[in-house]
Amino acid sequence: MTKIIILSGLIMNLVASILIGYGRIFRSKKTIEKESQTSGNENVYEERHRLIETRVAQIGAVLLAVGFAVQIWGNLTDS
Repeated sequence: MTKIIILSGLIMNLVASILIGYGRIFRSKKTIEKESQTSGNENVYEERHRLIETRVAQIGAVLLAVGFAVQIWGNLTDS
């Protein structure tokens, strides 16, 4: 049972690391082109996309902390 708890923490950390890097890892060429265009010194698409990236990274950071906590708990309860 303890190994399952530790493994679930590791899986959470893996998912969290992908979420944290989501904005850079999965950015398409089309997205980069849209973010590079400006209209009157602003780019609404870029702002919206960065807000989404930030929210996803925040969720990833919380999941990373939870994953480490689960691993620590699994190691401490190891009998």
